[in-house]
Amino acid sequence: MSTETILNGFLLGGIYGTTAIGLALVFGVMRLVNLAHGELLILGAFLAYAVVSVVHVDPLIAAIVVVPTVALAAYPVQRFLLNALLLRGLEPPLVATFGLSLVIQALLLRFFSGDAKSLAAPYGNVGLLVGGMHIRAIYLIGSLIGVAIVALLALLLQRTRFGVALRAAAGDAQTSSTLGIDVEHIYATTFAIAAGIAALGGILLGIAFSFTPSSGIGYLLKAFTIVVLGGLGSMTATLGVGVAYGGVESIIASVLGGAYRDFFMYLLFIVALAVRPQGLFGRRR
Repeated sequence: MSTETILNGFLLGGIYGTTAIGLALVFGVMRLVNLAHGELLILGAFLAYAVVSVVHVDPLIAAIVVVPTVALAAYPVQRFLLNALLLRGLEPPLVATFGLSLVIQALLLRFFSGDAKSLAAPYGNVGLLVGGMHIRAIYLIGSLIGVAIVALLALLLQRTRFGVALRAAAGDAQTSSTLGIDVEHIYATTFAIAAGIAALGGILLGIAFSFTPSSGIGYLLKAFTIVVLGGLGSMTATLGVGVAYGGVESIIASVLGGAYRDFFMYLLFIVALAVRPQGLFGRRR
């Protein structure tokens, strides 16, 4: 086990944290577990693949088109479907997002086939020399993008009227509605922002690894684990736990082998929740 491997693991964890931010945002505002989150990640990767195939641009430049497209498609899903289901409790929208995940996966399989794809970028497999250690450039880029997203979300929530309305809706939707806040619009916009972030995270994953229409479930499980460990709803904690997750994952893979990596990661997840049910950075209710 080398320091270089561990460092790359932590930086890969930065990408994991980035992909989980949207899941944390949706839960923090609406208490909704979006089971279609993994498919939104992979949808972003496939749409970037389609754009790159047509106009031959860098995948991150393709994100300029892909991210708003996914966000705009997600807005009416929340506004006209999930908002109505939320009035009936948390279970109906949970089931609806599961159905949405199946629909997205079927559409991706129909239009892109089940073959593995990847997003070619000059920095995808390039190593940077930092302190005598080689690190993958895409891992560093993904981690920095994650930090930028968290910072921008903090500014949005703290310094804008929309952020004030969003925090009010998250705290007490019924009272906020009586005060004139359009809670349904707030929820739909939040879901759209989260979907756009997920699409960007999927592009980062597509540059780092190959992907198929069924790849979403594995990333959903990782993202859910990271969000729960971070303390449900906290974007900063989500990114930090994602970094730690990647580092611990690389250590386990180096010591015990890749075959045992997921088993021990989920075992540690169960132990951590047994000790702190509210998450590592969450507060007891």
